[in-house]
Amino acid sequence: MQPTIICHVPEAGMICLNGRFAGESTPQRPLFAPVAPSGALYLEYRPLEGDRGGLARRLVLSGGAPLPESLERAVGLYCVSWPGGALEIDLVPPDPTVERFTLEGLPCAMTRGEAVTLSLNGVPVTLPEGAGLPRLVRLDGAAALLGDTGDGGRYLAALAPDLSAQTGLLVADAIEPADGGLFSTFAALGDTVGHARLEQWLADRDGLRCVASQSAWATGGPCWPDTAEATMIAAAEAALAGLPGEADGYLSPALAEKKPLAAIADACDLCVPMKYPVPDARPCVGLVRQLNDHLAIVRPLHYRAEPVGGTQGRWMIDEMTVERELLNAFLE
Repeated sequence: MQPTIICHVPEAGMICLNGRFAGESTPQRPLFAPVAPSGALYLEYRPLEGDRGGLARRLVLSGGAPLPESLERAVGLYCVSWPGGALEIDLVPPDPTVERFTLEGLPCAMTRGEAVTLSLNGVPVTLPEGAGLPRLVRLDGAAALLGDTGDGGRYLAALAPDLSAQTGLLVADAIEPADGGLFSTFAALGDTVGHARLEQWLADRDGLRCVASQSAWATGGPCWPDTAEATMIAAAEAALAGLPGEADGYLSPALAEKKPLAAIADACDLCVPMKYPVPDARPCVGLVRQLNDHLAIVRPLHYRAEPVGGTQGRWMIDEMTVERELLNAFLE
């Protein structure tokens, strides 16, 4: 099948493919273009507004799919390979900024680009995307940087006692210092049903260590799925979260005995709605596996659901197609 690229851009701009003008892409109207199933594809993005620079990258296709090694160092290019030949490509030219400040008299420089890094008195510290300026927390036998993230969360970067190295990084919706080097955290998993984790972490000279953990609900209680698709996704998410009992609760008793979700949990990172049509009439969801920082692949998981109702919603999955070829594609 001939692949089609879908080019997403942050600002309106021209897209050139293999040196030829292919069209204009905007945030509201991405460019769709068929491409050859094999060989090198040279992409160029030239913004038509703003002061952001352009971007030129190469990816190599084989059998209609990108070769992961061709994208390992493709800064500013992010690709999702969907079933049926759809290749979503985000073109985001790096636009690094540097902010200089001091912490307790120590010179610091925070660089924001494809990644966020902090130079603390010359020591590199990796921070999460959207990290704001931190404050320095002195602990018994350790130190840490505590700050906010752009999405309303918080981060904690553990440091050696003499600030000579980073020893850990923690990101959560809420992080609050407690006594004795402990930090209480709350993190919503962002899944269909609304799972969350309440944890306590210890920061010491060896880094960060989780000393207590329990399940919780992000909004006080579960939000059980009310469609067949959402039920299949919730089942896969429960398996990925290490909740086999809940995962089986979405399945018919006969199907639950076969433990079909155990293999899925080992082979993928995420389960999402299928975004583009696949050459199969059966309902399906997408299993996502990230191969490197710039490429993720999606494979279909076909299922059948019946509206029989239960304690975890009004749909129950009574059939799943877990093809060995699908799992092998992920595990190679």
